[in-house]
Amino acid sequence: MKTVCPLLTVPTLLLASAVNADPVLHDYTQATFGPNSADITNPLTGFGTQTLSIFEGEVEDGVERIEVLSTTSTIEILGVQNRVVEDRAYIDGVLVEVALDWYAQDTDGNVWYFGEDVVNYNYDDDGNFLGTDTEGSWIADGVTSLPGILMRAAPLTGDAYFQEWAPGVAFDFAEVQGQTTVINIDLGTFDNVLTTGEGNLFDEPDGEIVELKHYAHGTGLVLIQEFDDDGNVAYEIPLISQTVVPEPGSAVLLLAGAVWLVRRRRPRA
Repeated sequence: MKTVCPLLTVPTLLLASAVNADPVLHDYTQATFGPNSADITNPLTGFGTQTLSIFEGEVEDGVERIEVLSTTSTIEILGVQNRVVEDRAYIDGVLVEVALDWYAQDTDGNVWYFGEDVVNYNYDDDGNFLGTDTEGSWIADGVTSLPGILMRAAPLTGDAYFQEWAPGVAFDFAEVQGQTTVINIDLGTFDNVLTTGEGNLFDEPDGEIVELKHYAHGTGLVLIQEFDDDGNVAYEIPLISQTVVPEPGSAVLLLAGAVWLVRRRRPRA
């Protein structure tokens, strides 16, 4: 097991292993979504258009790298314009997942999660590519699968809410654990960080919190901490860079894209 570095100051409350309150599924039909709902301006998300955030850290299976790009693409779901955010996950440089997440912001500043299109890349024990599946994909239909809230406009400590409500797929929830955490990572020190404990009632019906996520104002997610089976923090995946990708068509973007392609490793064949 990896020895965890002292990256942050964690109040005792954050070591709780289960959600303290029943998560609430907020009613998206009571929210107002304007014509600019795909413009995610909530400062705790870090989803500025063309913002690329990269996370990297050692986990049980190797070095995990997560690349999160808030694209210029939008999609309409249930009559609401959503921003498309692309997530790519790698283990030891090998692509394991690509997900297109769909988010919309209401006029009060709450960011809603309308679903995701997931492609998982599978390998055998020798690293040979076996194929893909779409496990984890869902889209809000307004009947059985419903939008959840990714981030509240004004989070309060103790708030517990569903982020995903997709029967048979995911009942992800978050609980606000505190708003005064201090994070120290290579990118710098972040004060007054919002910390949420998160889990999935589909996988853990008892409401076990399996990870902590730490959000800094103006930056968004800066650190993910994963728990082991004993409820202790075992692995940390910090934000290692955040940049704004130039607008499509610019010479800078073409150069950046070429560098991106050279640096990325393809799945093992």
